[in-house]
Amino acid sequence: MTELLVEKRDHAAWLTLNRPERLNALDAELKRQLVAAAVDATVDPDVWVVVLRAAGGKAFCVGADLKAMRERDGAGGRTATPMIEVERNVYEGVLEIPKPTIAVVDGYALGGGCELAMACDLRVASDDAVFGMPESLRGMGANFGSVLLPRLIPRALAMEMLYFGDRVPADRALAMGLVNRVWPKAELAKRVEEWVAELLTRAPLTLRRYKEMAGKGWEMPVPAHLRLNAGPNPYTSEDRVEGAKAFAEKRPPRWQGR
Repeated sequence: MTELLVEKRDHAAWLTLNRPERLNALDAELKRQLVAAAVDATVDPDVWVVVLRAAGGKAFCVGADLKAMRERDGAGGRTATPMIEVERNVYEGVLEIPKPTIAVVDGYALGGGCELAMACDLRVASDDAVFGMPESLRGMGANFGSVLLPRLIPRALAMEMLYFGDRVPADRALAMGLVNRVWPKAELAKRVEEWVAELLTRAPLTLRRYKEMAGKGWEMPVPAHLRLNAGPNPYTSEDRVEGAKAFAEKRPPRWQGR
């Protein structure tokens, strides 16, 4: 059984972590499949939005597979150091998908699972979701989280999460600005479908433009950022012509992504 389920429909790619028996912990194979899916979503012109979710209902992802790590350590295997290995970093791979990405957190998102959610543009959660960065309790490093988390929420709150490794419930994560929406667990799937369907009514080239401009110029000075001109050009697109025409004709636009 594949560790990552991939479904494409209505211009959305739905990626489902599929190791519920291990609380969707990240092993080498799941990371490989996630990177491959991120690349595929990047180059597929029919994919306009990417949704990352998980099977089982107990956990989005609990991070690194510590059982597999212990077995590797016992066998004398080498532990990978982030960003110096030949393999593509899975969090960076998701982060750089040039299209809107949504993490659907149902249950635990801990350690690398929390980092995986951080790699997405938007995060929605069930009301029983729990976030946490427990690496300080395990002697790990949280390389990606230590860089991204202070950029997503106030620095003091980010450092508290990193230093103490405490778990953060969904309502607290919403108040911190770590998630965009919290919905009742029983309604999560329906609400996500509705949210994605609404997002897909927006002009896809405009969304890609937002993604690339915001991401590639994250820390640039404003004058340089304004001149970055990253991503597709919506101003000269057929969709821009269609958007104006649809408005004048009082009908929904029919986007083509070009």
